[in-house]
Amino acid sequence: MLRISLKIILFSLILVITTQAQATKFGFGCLGLVGGFAGYEVKNYDASVLNQYVSAFNDIRKDSLLSSMNDFGSLKGFRLGMNLVRNRISGLEYTLKVFYETLNEVKEAQIKGQSGIYTNSLELKQNVFGAGLELGTPLSSIISWKILEVEFSYGTAQFFRKSEDINNPATRVKYTVDNYSAGFNLASGFIFFLIDNNISLEGKMGYSQFSIGKMHDEDGNILTIAENSSVVPDKIVSKGGLFYGVQFNLSIPL
Repeated sequence: MLRISLKIILFSLILVITTQAQATKFGFGCLGLVGGFAGYEVKNYDASVLNQYVSAFNDIRKDSLLSSMNDFGSLKGFRLGMNLVRNRISGLEYTLKVFYETLNEVKEAQIKGQSGIYTNSLELKQNVFGAGLELGTPLSSIISWKILEVEFSYGTAQFFRKSEDINNPATRVKYTVDNYSAGFNLASGFIFFLIDNNISLEGKMGYSQFSIGKMHDEDGNILTIAENSSVVPDKIVSKGGLFYGVQFNLSIPL
């Protein structure tokens, strides 16, 4: 799937460049806009390995749990980026962009101790850089349909385990992924223009594919499927899932 996505991006870029050259040659109109965007995103993923860890965590502490830890499966966070080029050719709009996003998911459990109630937590965090291409068409003066958004991403991840007890008020162990991993996003959505073409609100939904490999802490200990297990998973996250997001766009004419 990743190879297919890269081929789509490459083909689209070649198509856009070729079309733009022809548009300039024959005098087609264009928007000629650049700008930035900021938004919020929710990204679902396959968390079966992490949820084995959560299940074992709850089982080990079942006699002292006041509230058990819930399952993982949905990263949430913010996205910032820049639209490098946004043009219109014969009714078809295209945008070339770069972006950065940071997302996380935190799960907590309340545990009854000898001298109080303690909070233990697990957190998965993902930092992603990427580039993409959008193809769309205006439906009216205030609404544009984003027909297809194709993005290539490259990111890393961290996993944090925080625990409290009477002997050690707070400990935090950080696991990091061994290597950066590549992924892609495919989406469609709508853009609502608030002030001409300069300020707009965008909503989109699609599929995000990514994976997170083996992780280790600062001492070199590898993250296993449970605290009391020696089994090391091939991947902490094997695949992504559906995602959706909203963002504000600010565009400036060239």
